[in-house]
Amino acid sequence: MSVETMDVTPPRRRLAAPARRAGILRAAVDVFGARGYGSPGMAEIAAEAGVTRAVLYDHFSSKRDLFISALNEQSAIFLGHVGAHIAGDGSPRERMRGTVDAVLSFAERHPAAWALLYKNDVHGDPDVDAAWRESRRSRSAAVAEMLADDIGADAGTPRADLIVEMLVGALSAGAGEWRREFPDVPRSEVVDAAMNLLWTGMKRMG
Repeated sequence: MSVETMDVTPPRRRLAAPARRAGILRAAVDVFGARGYGSPGMAEIAAEAGVTRAVLYDHFSSKRDLFISALNEQSAIFLGHVGAHIAGDGSPRERMRGTVDAVLSFAERHPAAWALLYKNDVHGDPDVDAAWRESRRSRSAAVAEMLADDIGADAGTPRADLIVEMLVGALSAGAGEWRREFPDVPRSEVVDAAMNLLWTGMKRMG
């Protein structure tokens, strides 16, 4: 008497909706960070996330909705990462050094998110462009408020916002891009060089 071999492979468990949404957002950050907003389609992002287009549209009504959701999520993550260093113990100079290191470490560890937040600034959609500019402005205002006492400028003033924009611009377009070409240089050395320039300049402005 023969015994048939039964397939005892457990059924594949479906991800809960929050976990699936989080996976879609991770895929969107990777795709938008690498290729910008205009080029990829929802099918490409769905494939990257390992879901069908129907599932993707269950969570996000359009590519614009998905992009802005990913943008807002990563903006909040960036502010939490940087804010933890700004609010740390130590002198103003030590907190500023921690902030510079935090910005560079975020760019280093999360290149796709960094590109989404600071590099891909033209999207070919007026609503998305406006959302991107507002997101950047809000981040600068939040960082300026956290740094106000240390940089000698009142939060909410054009001067405070300008100092933060120059700080982030120098770190993103300057030090961050330079380090991509010279990855073997320790981040601590880049932070030291940035502090020698930025902190001296801000103290003179103050």
